[in-house]
Amino acid sequence: MRSSVLLAETLLALGVFAAPYSAAARCRLQVKLAGGSALTRQARCVDGDPACDSDSKPDSTCDFQASLCFSTDAVTACDQADLLGMSIPSAPGLGGLPNLFEKFKTSATPGTLCTDAATVAVPTNGKKKGQVVMKVLATHGSQRFAFVCQRPKGPKPLKGATFAKDIQKKIFDSTCATTFCHGAGAASGGLDLSDGAAYANLVGVLATNEAAKAANLQRVLPNDPADSFLLLKLEGTLAAGQGVPMPLVGGPLPASAIDTIRRWIAAGAPETAPF
Repeated sequence: MRSSVLLAETLLALGVFAAPYSAAARCRLQVKLAGGSALTRQARCVDGDPACDSDSKPDSTCDFQASLCFSTDAVTACDQADLLGMSIPSAPGLGGLPNLFEKFKTSATPGTLCTDAATVAVPTNGKKKGQVVMKVLATHGSQRFAFVCQRPKGPKPLKGATFAKDIQKKIFDSTCATTFCHGAGAASGGLDLSDGAAYANLVGVLATNEAAKAANLQRVLPNDPADSFLLLKLEGTLAAGQGVPMPLVGGPLPASAIDTIRRWIAAGAPETAPF
């Protein structure tokens, strides 16, 4: 009884109790975060954001430092009966917040408008976001507050290149697989680089040039660009008797195109998988 009287006197002195407004309709708790924000419905944080996650680590859990506060505005202030009738059920993640609220109700001192801070730990559990819900029960109604933790957005994964899209279509079809060179009707040097034939004619196939064959060079040796005859021809790094650089017409391929072929070979020369 004495603690209730003390609380009433303290909050009246602070202006937290504001007659004649009805507490049933107006009194609401606010949640104040360490950064100073005062919220009435929800608090959102991105995991690892130092502005709201107290450990500043992207560890799949947001650690909110939260206090429960009371408005002193005449329209939204609490009265004695409403505050004493409030309770916060314990729930996973809320930590010591419910107990701090009960302590505040019996030990508030002049100048105190908020409880001490407690850690509210909100895990994402491998999902895009997780939340911990705090329910505030009162004689004339209830309040629901959500602490929401969002997984940080990582960089968008780069779309991998593919043989069909980035080598066949962008390189071979326009520069190599022509009517007079390595198209289906010509197949110069026995090499058909037309769509549907190029892959089978390149990967793991021994070069037909006699000097290259004697050096045991394959047209494309997966995982080994330096010993792939195709790349040697495109870069012009040929030994004696191994023919001339390609393409014959139009000058060398752009460095970016050669690099694409090099990366494809280094990645194992996949037929369909991105590299």
